[in-house]
Formats: sequence, structure tokens, C-alpha cells
Amino acid sequence: MAPPPSQPPLKPPDEVRSQLVGPLLAYLRATGREPASLVERFGLPSDAGSLPEVSLPLSTLHAFLDAAEALSGDAFLGLHVAQRVPRGNYGLVEYIARASPTVRDTFRALARYMALLEPAWRASFTDDAEGGGTFAYGIPGEPLAYGRHASEYGLALFTHVGRQLTERAWNPRAVAFAHPAPPDITPLVEHFGVTPTFGGGRNALTLEATTLDLRVVGADPALLSVLEHAARGGVSSPQTPPDDAPEFVRAVRTGIRASLQEGPPPVGTVAKGLHVSPRTLQRRLTELGTSFQDEVDAVRRELAFQYLRDASLGVSQVAFLLGYSELSTFDRAFKRWTGMTPRVWRESAERP
Repeated sequence: MAPPPSQPPLKPPDEVRSQLVGPLLAYLRATGREPASLVERFGLPSDAGSLPEVSLPLSTLHAFLDAAEALSGDAFLGLHVAQRVPRGNYGLVEYIARASPTVRDTFRALARYMALLEPAWRASFTDDAEGGGTFAYGIPGEPLAYGRHASEYGLALFTHVGRQLTERAWNPRAVAFAHPAPPDITPLVEHFGVTPTFGGGRNALTLEATTLDLRVVGADPALLSVLEHAARGGVSSPQTPPDDAPEFVRAVRTGIRASLQEGPPPVGTVAKGLHVSPRTLQRRLTELGTSFQDEVDAVRRELAFQYLRDASLGVSQVAFLLGYSELSTFDRAFKRWTGMTPRVWRESAERP
């Protein structure tokens, strides 16, 4: 028997979305370091300090964080920024975590919805035999993920906010970082209460059952239901396509809408839901003067306008809900529809 064909190596994303840039710039200013030269050097938006997220090449993010360390003189920049990040910095995903009943529910929600922040992330929560569990995340094809300072920021933020949510000073059972160990790990040991391991290609927190079962102070099950509905794509979206569309086109668009979060829906998936073959679906759309790709585009365009009018959704979250794996791809599609980027369109729509 011939061996199975080898899989091509996973390609890391060309561009990533970072919610760390704004808080980091604010931290530099608060500690007496003016970051304007960094913003200019790395081609960041002039208002990057006030944006909920910044998109940039992964290599640029790595270099930016290293340069920020050099400017600040702070070898544990990510750790210290995490201890000062403002509430609400992570929008919908953060509020889902804050509304969850227990720490276990919080980390399960983070594993489920982290892709709203960056589709390249692969996150998981795994229960163990003792009732504890491990939350882990990383980027396939990129063993250092966002880089050392971003990784230390991320795990420090999860523990810092988790302690706030429970009003308890808990420590994880184990901590693992994707990057190699820095020369001095003392500040990390002091923050986590345990000695981390390094160089594993992913970031992970392992928590005891007693920690995972802690109640979240201020949890709100009713609000959580609304937020999760929004995260699954239920934000103000119509249940049926426009009434003037032919019945078959309406049915196709309904099938497309139901599948968008998994990416552009395969024609076979939609055809199966309509109990026709892919060839028949394509033929009937052609007879109606349209095509499957045209209908995917129409659904995305319709929902894009509705989602962008919802101020609680970041542009990257809108891109995720529409099935785009990269924000740049959504930007190009939206400019094709309107001649402007989603952010510029949103700003113009908000003006009186």
C-alpha cells in the first residue's frame, strides 16, 4: 500500500490583528516614554493608541514588541501591560467571559470565541481526569505565536482578570509558554505563583478543579445568552432574504447565511440542505440570472452593513461573522462594494 500523501506545512498568516498595541502605547505614555517614534517607524495608524485593534504583518508585530521593550527598558513589558489593560478592551469576547457563571465556563467560552479576535488562533479547553482543565492557544505554523511579550501578556491577562472576576487570589497549577525562557523568570513566577515551562510552541494554563469551579462575581446568564447569540452571528440579521427575490434564491441565501461563520460555504453543503445536487443548484441559479458566488457575495454585503451599524462589534468580529479568514480580504471586498474600507464606511454612517 502506498503511503498517504504528505500534508503541506501550515502557513502562518501574513497579517494578524492585535488588541495589545493600544494598551501597550498607553502604558509607554503612562510610564514617561513617548511612543510616537514607534508608531511612525512601524507604519501604524496615527491613532493606533485609541483603536480596539491594529492589523499588521506578524513579523512587524514581533519587531514592534521588541522595539517597545528597548524603548521602555522593561524586560517584562507584556506582563506589566496586562496588569493595567482597561475593562472592555476585548469587546464581545470579553463580555461573554465576564458574564459566564464559573471560571470553567469562562475558559470554555474563550476557547470557543477567540477566533472572533483573530481567525488564525486555535484555542481549546480540555478537562482532565481530576476535574481540572487546560486552556491552550497558538497559531498553526507559527511556534512563537505573537512573540514573547504578547504571550506573557496573554496568559498574565487571563489570570489577572480571572482573579478579579472571582475576587479570589488563585494560582494556576501549571503555565506553559510558546517562546524560549528569558534569562530571568522571577517576575513570571511571582505573578503566576508557579514556575512556567517554555518553548512548547503554544501557550497554556492548567487549573485545578477547585479553581475552575469558582463562581464569577457578577455573572449574568440572561446577558450571556444575548451575547452568545451575537457571537454566533445572530446580530440583528434578518431571518429571510428580501421578499422580492425568487423563492429558490431566497432558499439559497438562507443556506449561505447559516454557514458563513465556517468560511465561504461550499456549494455542496447548501445544495444538500435544499435536497438538490450541486449541478442542479448551479443550473437553476443560472436560469434566474445569478450564480452561487454572486449570492454568497450578496449575503455578505447585506450582513456587512447591518453588523457595521452595531457599535459593539469590532471590524475584525464583523469579518469573522461573514466568514472571512483575514481582515484584509474583507477590506478588499467591502471596497469593491462601496469604494471605501469598512472602518471609513462605519465612521461616515455614524456622522449626523
